[in-house]
Amino acid sequence: MLVMKLISQFRAQICCMCYMWRYLQCILRFKVLDGERGSEHRRQLLPSYKAHRTKFLRQVTASQRYSMGHVGRSHGVIIDVLSKCNVPVIKVEGHEADDVVATLAGQVLQRGYRVVIASPDKDFKQLISEDVQIVMPLEDLDRWSFYTLKHYIAQYNCDPCCDLSLRCIIGDEVDGVPGIQHVAPGFGRKTAQKLLKKHGSLENLLNAAAVRTVGRQYAQDALTKYADYLRRNHKVLALRSDVDVQLKEEWLVERETHYDSTILSNFFRLLEETPKLTHQTG
Repeated sequence: MLVMKLISQFRAQICCMCYMWRYLQCILRFKVLDGERGSEHRRQLLPSYKAHRTKFLRQVTASQRYSMGHVGRSHGVIIDVLSKCNVPVIKVEGHEADDVVATLAGQVLQRGYRVVIASPDKDFKQLISEDVQIVMPLEDLDRWSFYTLKHYIAQYNCDPCCDLSLRCIIGDEVDGVPGIQHVAPGFGRKTAQKLLKKHGSLENLLNAAAVRTVGRQYAQDALTKYADYLRRNHKVLALRSDVDVQLKEEWLVERETHYDSTILSNFFRLLEETPKLTHQTG
């Protein structure tokens, strides 16, 4: 099951790239991987950050470890496919892929280009703007699609700059970041959205709460008493834009796509065979 799940994720990533390549003719493309110890600095701030993933790795059985090793080899195949398709693969030790993407996105924008990030990761919504879009899976339609500033505002009725602040307040269970409701029951999403819509950002809200009343008493008390708690969440959830990685000029050259069809066809054929081989050896 582990192999099948991860292979499905690999397939989805490649399908997403195919989707982007079809509609975007001249675009800077690269694939970013998590570096070793990439989550370490965040875990120092908050030990529960992605702790469930570490726990999972400790609990895997011997057969699962074999499967993970098999997927590791498949991961090498993925990198080989991307290399043959002239897509740079970037990995910065000590940093998560999200931070590398955020850093490079900023550099791309400085060069006057627009940015398209292909990922189902909700963390990238904090980067959305007129010049930054996301390509993400739409489960209802069983396909990938562009997610723009217009889509974000229609879904959340607020500006993307509030997205990070909102997650800092209500928390992120998937990443193991507790929300303020754990220490201040009653302070939920609606209260957070109302306050952020008025003050614009978490830092503005906390600064205002420090000198005057900004809402009902339970909200006022929570914001003043747990200001450090919320600022810590911000440090954990905010994508960094200061990773030591530099955009290369050769990445700005239009990519050669002549052999894509053959390379990807061979790759999908390999994926079809992998579950059969795993079942026979498992």
